Amino acid sequence: MVHIMRRYSTWVNSVLFFAISAICPVLADGADWRPETDGWESIRQVGDIQLYRRSVEGSAFPAQLAHTRFKVSARGVFDVITDYNHFTDFVPSVAESRILDTSGRTNRVYQRLELPMLVADRHYIIKTEDQVGRGRGETIRVDWQLDEERSRSLEKDIAVLPKAFSGFWQLTNVVPGSGCEAVYSIHVEPGGKLPAWLFNRAAENYVLDVVEAVRERASSH
Repeated sequence: MVHIMRRYSTWVNSVLFFAISAICPVLADGADWRPETDGWESIRQVGDIQLYRRSVEGSAFPAQLAHTRFKVSARGVFDVITDYNHFTDFVPSVAESRILDTSGRTNRVYQRLELPMLVADRHYIIKTEDQVGRGRGETIRVDWQLDEERSRSLEKDIAVLPKAFSGFWQLTNVVPGSGCEAVYSIHVEPGGKLPAWLFNRAAENYVLDVVEAVRERASSH
């Protein structure tokens, strides 16, 4: 069972990228925001990463959130989390990831997740949007959600389509040259017959793995 949980933790990582306002509102000054004030329940802390969760009405799968700080600037992290064509290089279990089209600050991205042997792969198309806010430090935010209409056109015999997938990254420079504060959140309904209790436990480890993968990638670039 521990082995299965670890495998799930790995592939959930790839269900990357990106509630919208339903999970967390756009913030004018991300450095001053604390998840507890917005209805998030603290779960545990691992190193410098604080984990939270929040129930989503009508769903058996809560939203997950990680709050931490990177030594890299918001712009540096932004370059990593929007490098969709290279997710296969650093995000575990991502077998395919490519930008389908771009319009202004909006992208549509196809991804396929290669999952453990007894679990069907997942694939989907997401719509991502990024924006720069105002405040004491530069705030960059990337939101994404499942493009249901375009995802329904994907071949069903290749992989399973998730029922829901949304989330965001919010990055705020703290002090010039000292890195940024980072908030990462997702809400996923994986589809198929995955037990909610198993997926939810794996999702907690998932956000940890994603944050660390992005931290390593940003630091090395």
